[in-house]
Amino acid sequence: MNDRIVKVWFGDGRIYVLTETGVELSQPLEVFPALLYASSAEREQYYLWDDDRSIRWDIIDEDIHISHFYEREMVNYNNEVNMLLSRFPCLDIKAFAGYIGMHWTKLARFRYGVWTPSPDVLQRIRDGLSSIRKQITEVELPQLS
Repeated sequence: MNDRIVKVWFGDGRIYVLTETGVELSQPLEVFPALLYASSAEREQYYLWDDDRSIRWDIIDEDIHISHFYEREMVNYNNEVNMLLSRFPCLDIKAFAGYIGMHWTKLARFRYGVWTPSPDVLQRIRDGLSSIRKQITEVELPQLS
């Protein structure tokens, strides 16, 4: 894990790195939601630091250490958070995360099944959606003449 990164590239929904020892490693972009939601141009605006052991994107405020590529992260869309949020495709995940007091990349990792929320966090997500539903149903629409 003390390898240095010599190359970074993107393809097929993944981020790849090549180490100085010639090892190619990758992770799905869902593991790093800031990169998943970034444009191609934003993804290319990185630099290596930490003696070439970390990648930094100032524009999206993301850092990834080489050690994260040695962990085998799995994406699993078959989870309750994704099923709940998928029912509302127009819901802005960043805004909703702020609404429930959570950083949006954390909520995205729960959504993509990279992380599993605790029962309390799962209830917070459910309660947030219920609160929005309640607010929407209470909206008074003007009568059209």
